[in-house]
Amino acid sequence: MKKYVIAAVLIASLAASGAFAQNVSAGAVNGMTLNGSTGLIVVPDAHVAWEKPKVGVDIGYGFVWGGGQNFDHLPRFSVSLFQKFEVSGLMQMNNGDLQNFVIGGKFQITKSGGTALALGGDFEFYNLAQNRNSAKLYLAATYGGNFFGMPAVTTATIGWQMLNRGSFSSQFIYGMGFSMSLFPETFKNYVYWVTDFANFSYTVTGAMVNASSRGAFNTGIRIRPIKEGRFNLVIDVLGTDLLDDGDRGLSTSISGGLAF
Repeated sequence: MKKYVIAAVLIASLAASGAFAQNVSAGAVNGMTLNGSTGLIVVPDAHVAWEKPKVGVDIGYGFVWGGGQNFDHLPRFSVSLFQKFEVSGLMQMNNGDLQNFVIGGKFQITKSGGTALALGGDFEFYNLAQNRNSAKLYLAATYGGNFFGMPAVTTATIGWQMLNRGSFSSQFIYGMGFSMSLFPETFKNYVYWVTDFANFSYTVTGAMVNASSRGAFNTGIRIRPIKEGRFNLVIDVLGTDLLDDGDRGLSTSISGGLAF
């Protein structure tokens, strides 16, 4: 029941923001998801990190704390090419051991004003010595709007995830969420509220954000102290899987990039 309530609330938020569509570039901040692709928290959006320069490179580091000594360390990267393509990667490490390596790609099919559509996917190697892996494909739609007088950019993503190599185990995946510039007259579009809900996480196996059974609701603050020119810097402070007792976590990330 919790999953359906959250989904209904988020769908209503998306519809409300879309109903007041306008030029809302101030609501957009091209931050990294926890697996390196451009997007919200775990949900990729329809943007690439750099949409004006021909080439842009971003690197980031974050962690997810699940309580006690349970930490996931998440170094990651993304490369934007020709305003349309993105290649991203993640190394998931726990207690100094490499748990997963994820390589992803995204192609922006179209972009007009605050609306964009992209096709993407990733391939995940889980514990290389055990020769296991998984993959997913997704379609992401992102559009701009205005929510309670503040610029917002909303995203809905659907796709299909193959869970294990050599088997037909798979599932339909979906995610939705938004990025909203908080009180832009006060914070000058440096501070954003980011939220998403999804039935998938940043990796299939071993992720601290456990979305496999009922989905995960994640939310937090994204700060962009450098937002113009050839340089980019984004800082995230997030709460993960907040509506599940025992699975709640905290994530902090920093990423920076350079355009050529």
